[in-house]
Amino acid sequence: MAILNVTQVLASQKSDPDHSIRVAHAMIYPEDIWFCIATFIAFISLCHAISLLVRTLAIPRFKRSYKNTPTRGVIALSRLPLAIANAFRSITFRSTVQLGASYTLNIAEVFVTVIYITFIFVWALVNSTNTKGQKYDPKYWANVAANIATTQLPLITALGTKNNIISYLTGIGYERLQYFHRTFARVVCVLIWVHAAGRIKIGLVGSLSIRFPWIRCGLLAATAFTILSIMSIRPLRRRHYEIFLIFHFVMVFIVLLGGYLHARANAEGNHIWPAFLIWGLDRAFRGIRILIYNIGYVKKGSPEQYGHLEALSPHFVRLTLQRPTYMHWRPGQNVYLTIPSVSGVFLEAHPFTISTIDTPLDVTGDTDSKTLTFLIRVRSGFTKRLLHAFSQTPEMKVILDGPYGSPPSLRDFETVVLIAGGSGVSFTLSLFLDLIHRAKQGTTDCQKVIFIWAIRDASDITLISDTLLTVVANPPSRIAIDIRIHVTASNTERLKNSEDGSDEENKADYMTSDAINLPGINIANGRPDLTRLVREETAKAIGAISFNVCGTPTMSNTVRSALCRLRFWDVLRGGASTALHVESFGNTVCQLICGK
Repeated sequence: MAILNVTQVLASQKSDPDHSIRVAHAMIYPEDIWFCIATFIAFISLCHAISLLVRTLAIPRFKRSYKNTPTRGVIALSRLPLAIANAFRSITFRSTVQLGASYTLNIAEVFVTVIYITFIFVWALVNSTNTKGQKYDPKYWANVAANIATTQLPLITALGTKNNIISYLTGIGYERLQYFHRTFARVVCVLIWVHAAGRIKIGLVGSLSIRFPWIRCGLLAATAFTILSIMSIRPLRRRHYEIFLIFHFVMVFIVLLGGYLHARANAEGNHIWPAFLIWGLDRAFRGIRILIYNIGYVKKGSPEQYGHLEALSPHFVRLTLQRPTYMHWRPGQNVYLTIPSVSGVFLEAHPFTISTIDTPLDVTGDTDSKTLTFLIRVRSGFTKRLLHAFSQTPEMKVILDGPYGSPPSLRDFETVVLIAGGSGVSFTLSLFLDLIHRAKQGTTDCQKVIFIWAIRDASDITLISDTLLTVVANPPSRIAIDIRIHVTASNTERLKNSEDGSDEENKADYMTSDAINLPGINIANGRPDLTRLVREETAKAIGAISFNVCGTPTMSNTVRSALCRLRFWDVLRGGASTALHVESFGNTVCQLICGK
């Protein structure tokens, strides 16, 4: 009834010469912005499709009857596209800007953010001079800002979903799109208050009085959006992430429902309901997959979905469970685990990287590939409760959802460098095992793999020692393996004390580690010199070299900085082209993978 009254009142208002212009702007400008966004997404998708096509059609080196090895020192114009691409990656993806203590953005992220903000506010405020010559007439920009904001809600929703159509089209992992999801949402939140400020300046009287429910719904949605934007700031989000998940769900529902009821009063509800559709499809897709993968959960006596927990140390636990029948994953992907007996809230789910590979390593003749293994760092919250649950029973039911993530394909690189810190080894270990398996099958170009792992305490080696010993005991003949484990300062101090005679037991344990006595595994005290490593390996490599990092922000930034050099002429002269993939502890997924 209120909607009908508002429509009648608005229709009965005396028209003014600016009315038709304002209506046209409010309709056209949001479409213009969407056209620009769609064009940009289409361009990135086209580049991704071309990249996949080239990779598919190109004949891998291991299938060629001869191998063309680039000759260093001679400029080859045929390498010009490679040199340009390498320089472009160095500038856009490896040069970073530090924003406070919590955020490090690469140039590509900064560029997209600045362009988005510029487009949004230029279109909201442009051509807002009325026919009487008054500049920035709020009657112009207030409603334009509202329409732009509502039309962006489906995009923001799509960027935040795990089954992300934009991710599928562009090849950018959903976890990387989370930055744009949060940033664009904050921009739209500001734009909503620009709309509110314009309406307040015009006057909330008559048909726009606060006594109308549709006005109150709009105010409620804007308030909820503001609170959510503040609570999603990284330090606040990290501190109470489990609570934030529930809070996020409730606030988003209020924002969308309140926004829809507010916009529907002006026949603009069709801008918002697609956001509900996108969210619903994502949930439906996840629900179907969870049902298929976890059918064993409801089967009485079925071993499926029963996880076996091992406390490897006070800092790490290992969770192993039977692989669902129809589940396949790529090395480096993660799944969301729900353990009802441990979860603090209903169906609480956390992402963890799968440290095993879909295809068995098969170095011992074992062809069983039916297990999923997760290496979990014990911190606070969920992971602390998980360690406590081990003291009660090592067996527990597990519900999984996934896999997710867009890890790199390393098959076509001649040299691969894997760098991890702490439990980030879950990511690099799976990539490492996949390369070893492919080398045994003869389906990779990789000729050298360097595996670097930085840990706080030497006892953490037991996390993956069995796996590393298996690889070292029977390495593939066509690939050189270099495994380096760095025990950082805390362990160095412990070793130093043991040399003084104060900790002989720990010294004995440290010096008799099986891994230390085997060739191919080097253990050193202190942090790895990543800058030197990157430059040395880049200088020596022939062909393409890939650096893959899963560690602290300091570790990731060090590798990025070392790869920032353009090296345009070096690549033209036959130098190695470089690729970098970072699974940073700074993002939400890896914080939880590491057990936080």
